[in-house]
Amino acid sequence: MEGVLAIDLGATSGRAVISPININKLYFEEINRFINVPIKKCGVMCWDFDYLFKKILESIEIASKKMKIISVGIDTWGVDFGMLNFQGELLSSPVHYRDSRTKGILAKIAKYVSLDHLYFKTGTQLMEINTLFQLMSVQKQMPSIYFNTDKILMMPDLFNYYLTGETVIEESIASTTQMLMPEKKSWNKELLQQFSLNENFLPRIVKSGHVLGHIKAEYGFNEIKVINICEHDTASAVAAIPFDDEVFISCGTWSLIGIKTEQPIITKESLAYNFTNELGFNSANLFLKNSTGLWIVEELRRDFEVHGESYSFDDITTMVKACEKDVCIVDTDNEQFSKPGDIIQKIKKYAKNTRQNVPESAAEFFKTAYYSLAIKYRNTIQDLEKIKNKQYQKIYLIGGGSKSTYFTQLIADITGKEVITGLYEATVIGNIIIQLIANKKLASLEQAHDLILKSVEFHSYTPK
Repeated sequence: MEGVLAIDLGATSGRAVISPININKLYFEEINRFINVPIKKCGVMCWDFDYLFKKILESIEIASKKMKIISVGIDTWGVDFGMLNFQGELLSSPVHYRDSRTKGILAKIAKYVSLDHLYFKTGTQLMEINTLFQLMSVQKQMPSIYFNTDKILMMPDLFNYYLTGETVIEESIASTTQMLMPEKKSWNKELLQQFSLNENFLPRIVKSGHVLGHIKAEYGFNEIKVINICEHDTASAVAAIPFDDEVFISCGTWSLIGIKTEQPIITKESLAYNFTNELGFNSANLFLKNSTGLWIVEELRRDFEVHGESYSFDDITTMVKACEKDVCIVDTDNEQFSKPGDIIQKIKKYAKNTRQNVPESAAEFFKTAYYSLAIKYRNTIQDLEKIKNKQYQKIYLIGGGSKSTYFTQLIADITGKEVITGLYEATVIGNIIIQLIANKKLASLEQAHDLILKSVEFHSYTPK
């Protein structure tokens, strides 16, 4: 039996999923799951690249024992990268976007460059973690690494390079860098020159669905192709949605709220509301906003565990449903919530400073998190509707957060819109279908969507 292997790396965990080739119904099975815990090197928060690559090879080996794997595709989070020297070796561990090296960089840049001008050049949401600002930080703080760099590769492209020896960057992950010209879908060389960054660092851009090559013979899997799927996990997830013209929310560690558009939207309004333009499958434009997601819930779980209280998601749902107390609402995108640790104290401080009820019990803290996220979604969709001068009736909620019926109903109630779920594994499904198209097992995205509609049970939640 032939199949494909989808490797989905998230900010806190990774998993490997196999899917036998069947054009009548989509099947998939998780065959490996592992944690993704950052490490500290010389005081810098980094990704444990060697460990993650080992897990990728382990997943390929496990998958190959179950069926004949014809290809593998890897998706990850955006913005982060590794730097290769002129011998093709990794110069240092890739730095985690939550490291403090870019803290305050937008304020510094604003002293000599218009941030508005930067947005209009790239159409990218201004966030300190973006690749452009990380690269500027390397240039200033780590010159010995910067000036010994031959190429930079985004995280999934770095894994692909280790598998194949090929250096390219896929366009969906490239669109998270703030270094792309959105209309031409090519590197913005003028911008790189403006910031005195070496344009030769950046390899060529390839479209999603590009067949990169075969795994090196040294690993023992040289018959397996490596496909540049939509390597940004959000783009893979959106590729799996078989409906257009409505709002999507990809809900995981991050929340990405947006729509598909024919062309990039780069206006004064989109700048004011800090929306971004990213690329999806077939170079589709994804007009969206990056916001904090279930990170705040995950942080609460970790913080309570430190204090000796352990809660499963089922425990949390039961507690929150039973909690009748009015709770404070926090701005989940506030900078203080973006760094790990002490989330309980941070929420208490925020509540005091904004003169709201200070949470006391675990139930109140988790209720604060869920209500704050749902209100953030409502406000972001309202901003989107102002930009587009259009009212949206439905939300397609995808990703891990959509598994919670409590949270889904809360989103419907607070936004006043119908919420559709079912694509709980949207990123993996998107990864799989793009591989099937690249392998010519499916003719088009439309055929892939027909397959998804036959394979996935969708559920509707209406406001109460």
